[in-house]
Amino acid sequence: METNVMESNVADVGTMTPEVSESEIIESKLVGKKLKKQKENSPVKRSTGQKVALWIVCAIFILYSVSLLFPFAWLLFNSFKTRQDFLTSAVANGGMSIPAIFDPHNYYEALIGFKLTVGSGSAVKEVNLLQMFLNSIILTATTTFLEVFFSACTAYVLAKYNFPGKKIIFGMVLASMVIPVVGTLPVMYDFIGSIGLMDTLPGVWIVYVGGFAFGFLLLNGHFKSLSWTYAEAAQIDGATSFGVFFKIMIPLSMPALISLAIITAIDYWNNFGTPKIYLPSMPTVAVGLDSLMIEIEKTSDYPLMFACVLVAIAPIVAIFCCFQKVIISNMVAGGIKG
Repeated sequence: METNVMESNVADVGTMTPEVSESEIIESKLVGKKLKKQKENSPVKRSTGQKVALWIVCAIFILYSVSLLFPFAWLLFNSFKTRQDFLTSAVANGGMSIPAIFDPHNYYEALIGFKLTVGSGSAVKEVNLLQMFLNSIILTATTTFLEVFFSACTAYVLAKYNFPGKKIIFGMVLASMVIPVVGTLPVMYDFIGSIGLMDTLPGVWIVYVGGFAFGFLLLNGHFKSLSWTYAEAAQIDGATSFGVFFKIMIPLSMPALISLAIITAIDYWNNFGTPKIYLPSMPTVAVGLDSLMIEIEKTSDYPLMFACVLVAIAPIVAIFCCFQKVIISNMVAGGIKG
């Protein structure tokens, strides 16, 4: 009997677990985190071949980055030179020299002095680069808003609703991307003229908004990825289809919409063909630069052209640098989710 009691006590002692204090638990967690951090920060051991390959890849990317930045640096330095200094340095070393004196006169001429004559007869007027900037801002802002809005509406309907002819509409949008712009130019030009919207903003809006296939594809993939749970909850509370779209789907899609708006704005800012054809009395910065390049061939005042180019691209470069992560992330997300 005593033996059984002793055996049971020994068994109980064997199954007992020692009590661990709270301080010991905290200390063990801290030690674990410290070891994990040391492991993450410890240098990765690479073989000699891996190190050589890594250096080669880094060198390639550095050279590629320099090749992208070099033209901007070349333009910047030469834009501060006089016409004679640039021609002299161009003959001597290809213009690859820092100006002895940084003269900002070319930038003053670019903003104020350079003027483009537009119109005919009694409607002739001169437009400087600042006015072209204003024209570009107005045209880019309005057309970007319209294209993003119509792209969002079309993409949302085709992504979230089933109706007869849905696949046909989707196929027509894809087919519009294959047709070259040159092929539709004569028809579109006659159409805008026949409805009396030539040389007006609404006429340009129709031309631009008619080709929103890229925005449609980007947003279509995004809307497909959004859960319909929020919409169902809102519909139970009495929300209409328009209410679901504007109050739920649009706020949830704001990053994708901003990404599309930036890409579209950059494209419209740099486009000179459409405004030059359909809006000749309201020249944009791109139209002005195109005309300036033709004049420069006669005067050889290349530093002035360099200054105009840098002034024209400065807003776009600034916008892209600020929003490049938003643009890239949403384009990748739209492509994967689509």
